[in-house]
This record gives sequence, C-alpha cells and structure tokens, in this order.
Amino acid sequence: MLTLKEISLSKGKRTYLDEVSFTAKAGRITAVVGTRSAGRTELVRVIMGLISPDEGTVELEDFELDYGDRQNFGYLPAERGGYPNMRVLDQIVYLARLHGITLGAAERNALTLLSRLELADRGYAPLKNLSGTEIARVDIAATLAADPDVVVIDDAFAGLDTQSTELVMSLLRAHAASGVPVLLATDNWEAAQAYADDVVVLNQGRISAAGSVEKLRGAVKYRVELTDAEAAAKSLEKRQGISDVTVLDTADNVLSFRAADAKSAAQTVAGLADVKSFESVRPTLAEQYKEAL
Repeated sequence: MLTLKEISLSKGKRTYLDEVSFTAKAGRITAVVGTRSAGRTELVRVIMGLISPDEGTVELEDFELDYGDRQNFGYLPAERGGYPNMRVLDQIVYLARLHGITLGAAERNALTLLSRLELADRGYAPLKNLSGTEIARVDIAATLAADPDVVVIDDAFAGLDTQSTELVMSLLRAHAASGVPVLLATDNWEAAQAYADDVVVLNQGRISAAGSVEKLRGAVKYRVELTDAEAAAKSLEKRQGISDVTVLDTADNVLSFRAADAKSAAQTVAGLADVKSFESVRPTLAEQYKEAL
C-alpha cells in the first residue's frame, strides 16, 4: 500500500496541499478527483519525489520513501511526451529498460501490452503515424512495461475515447489485481465513478471526502412525482423511518426522500395521493461532491 501522511506544500502565499493523508491500497484503483486547481498534479509530483513537501511523508508498505526509492514506479505525467520518429515497440522497450529490466523481458512485456491494447499491428510504426487515442494507449503500455510495483497516472483519461478507456482500464485492473496500488489523478468524475474502487476528493489542496465509491455515493434515494409535492413532503416528514425529504421541483411536483429499504419506501408512497411516478435513484459522485466544490 502507498500511504501519504500529512502532506503540506506551499509556495509564497499559495497553499497547494494542506495536510493531505490517505492510503492507496494494493489491489485497488484509487482516483484522486478534483478541479484543475485542486492540487492534483502537485500531489502526484510529491508522490513521485519530483518535489519535496514542506511537511509529511510518502510511504510504501510502511517504508518512508526517499530520493531514488521510486525506481520501480510506473509514472505517466500530465505532460505527455514521446519520441515521434521512434518505432512504438522500440520506445516501449527503451522506457522499460530504464527501470532496469532485461531486454528480453522488456520486449516480451511490450508485445503483450500492445496486443492487450489492440495495437499489435502498430508496434513497428513510428509513433507519429498513430492517432491520438493510439498514442494514449502507447503511453499506458510504456507505463506498465517494467511491471511496476506502484502505478501513478496524472490526467488519467486524457486522450482516451470510450473504446480505449475500456482497454486501458481493463489492463490497469489486471495490474492492480496482481497486488499493486494504482493511483489515477483526474477531473473526470464519471470515469472515476465507473472505474475506481476508492476515491479521494481534493478541493483547494484539502481532502473533502475519501472512501470507496460505494460509500461516497451514499444511500439510495426515492423520487416521487405527484399532484402536490409540498403537501406530500409535510406528510412524509412526520413519518417514522423517513428522512431527508426534499422538494426537488415545485413546478413538476417532484420530491425525494430516504427510507430504510425499498419495501418501506413503497409502503410509504402507497399512502400518498395522486402519485404519478415512483423510482429509486442514487446520486453520482459529481452530484454529491462536484457541485459543492
């Protein structure tokens, strides 16, 4: 597991990170989500040892990381690069070799990764001949080619279309399953919800929320459309076991509420007059947190 403890970082009057603490667990995908001014890139650079925090530590399996301890980290920065005139396969092998693995292992891994990413026929083409989404997949292959012990990707879904995202996340999921913490920094709330196991919500350098996607999305709510939402809301507020009653739309007479379970929710709605529709809904991560940032 990769653990950050009380990470703080400031420059001049600006605070980039303020006592940030969380753990990216082995075998799971952790997404750090926030706006572009949240401090995501600074956090990633601290993790990778590219900048030193004013306070706090980064630990791997309870061992505090120092300069040079990240040799076997797979890192993809937000600023994508590459060698346009180099063949794709050669580029992946070269970058893998920088981590110290043998030429044979690097070549085998590169070929396997290109196949998994549906780029087997592009390995001997120069990088400049590939499309944007293909290059984004090559970046992921290069990040994983040395079988890293930790994977850290900034702006994780940049350049990926729907098909490429599925391929890449399947590969990252398999790598995480081998016992590796995978950390993705992103401002894509929908992708974080769809693909991450755990989410850290970063807001102006501080953690607003952290936990599993399941936990952070919260409990199911029930939505009802009926003739008089305000009158129904007053009635529901008096009922035992019903909470968080909210009139969502006075014009369309829609309200929502929470109940202990679907059965009690249905029984509650059955007692209301002139119900037009009734459904269970679950707030997205964006609805829960993005609008509050």
